[in-house]
Order: sequence, then C-alpha cells, then structure tokens
Amino acid sequence: MLGEGGDLTFWIVIIIGMAVFLFLPQWMARRRQKQREANLKVGDHVVTIGGFIGEITYLDFESNTARIKLAEGVELSILPGAISGQRIEAGSATGGGA
Repeated sequence: MLGEGGDLTFWIVIIIGMAVFLFLPQWMARRRQKQREANLKVGDHVVTIGGFIGEITYLDFESNTARIKLAEGVELSILPGAISGQRIEAGSATGGGA
C-alpha cells in the first residue's frame, strides 16, 4: 500500500516539474518582451524582428501601432511587438572616442 502512494507522489512531482520547465521560460520571455516594449519611446533607434533598422517616429500602444523611419522619406508601420530591441549606435557607446 505504501508503494502505491509513493508512486502517485512521484508522478505528481514529475508532472509539476514538467509544467514548470515548459511554462516558466515562456512566461519569462513574455515578461521581458513587455518590459522592452514599455521602455520604447519616440526617437529610439531600434531593430525589428525582420532585421530592419530605424528610428521610432510614432508609437501608440492603445492602437498597437508603431512607425519607424528607415531612411529619409521612408517610414514603415509595424506592430510594437515586432521590435526586437533598441540598437546602440557604435559612435554613441562610451569609451569609443577617437
């Protein structure tokens, strides 16, 4: 009888462990993405998930819309979630003076 109860406990621990390993990384990635989006502002230089590099010219989280300027006269409307992160220019990094 004790062996069966131990088996049940073992399987419950295994299932809980699998759930943690499956869902925790997704939850943390979603949380990091929301933090990145919250830190965005107009004027930031960003990289999109498609590899476009540009400057944010418009950002509205309520309508889920952002615009980035790729070049003079070229703007692209995208979803804020498609911005993978801010791009730090090589010249603006500290310690890189000539």
